[in-house]
Amino acid sequence: MKKLIVCLLAAAVLSGCAIIRKPAETEAGVVDAAAWAEHKNELADFSIWSLQGRVATGQLLGWTGNLSWRQQGEDFDVRLSGPLGAGGFRAKGSLDDVVVIQTKDERFVTTEPDILVERTLGWTFPLEPLRFWARGLPAPGGYDRISVDAQGRMISLEQNGWALSFPDYIEPENAPAVPRRIVLDNGETRIRLVVDRWFDIDGVSRAN
Repeated sequence: MKKLIVCLLAAAVLSGCAIIRKPAETEAGVVDAAAWAEHKNELADFSIWSLQGRVATGQLLGWTGNLSWRQQGEDFDVRLSGPLGAGGFRAKGSLDDVVVIQTKDERFVTTEPDILVERTLGWTFPLEPLRFWARGLPAPGGYDRISVDAQGRMISLEQNGWALSFPDYIEPENAPAVPRRIVLDNGETRIRLVVDRWFDIDGVSRAN
């Protein structure tokens, strides 16, 4: 009889173990870890895209211009131009290899595009991590702080010396939700980016 009771208890314990589920990993600032993990996976698959938007800095003599960004896997083509096409630059290449940066008067080949872009503009423009931030993802590597809402959308991030906020998202057709507005601040330069349109790589509009 005693042996039967032991067997029944063991069966009950094993049965209980069978329904235990490992909870999603929690992280400070993330409301729903499962929603964040799902959204990150969707954004990771969203690796072919292009956007058109506007950029403005909050400096004393502020700079305003237009941004065009085409991304196809690791390869990108970025154009930042001021009013009437004055100023700015064009950068082409892969962030894992050399980058060609073209200004009105000069052409450079570099493996440190952010440094060269700062020299060209006179203010910091985080070209390397922005391909991730533009989609609402942290750039590879560690970050200091993050805040993600219940829908899995990043609403603030501190990384690489920048504090970012993502106050507005849009949902392009057949694509995950992506930021419409981003504010970037590194203590010296404050940049406001407004995305007017997301496109697929063939130039077909994905959003109104």
